[in-house]
Amino acid sequence: MATMKTKSLVSSRQQRSLIQWPSERQVAEVSTRLAQMIKVGVRWEANGDYFASGDLAYQIQEIIRETEELLKKSQRLKR
Repeated sequence: MATMKTKSLVSSRQQRSLIQWPSERQVAEVSTRLAQMIKVGVRWEANGDYFASGDLAYQIQEIIRETEELLKKSQRLKR
């Protein structure tokens, strides 16, 4: 959780920036929703819907791969 000082710093940064950054809350909500989607996909697979569950698993894996690539890129930019 962000402290009050961190929250105000983030808010002031967002007000000055031309780039629309997602909030920490939005990122956390997406993470929670992805975890819920995995549970749905497992149920679909258990019910024999391999096409839908396989597609969902593939899409989530793509999100994870792209996130890992983004993290690697941000690490390179820090140097």
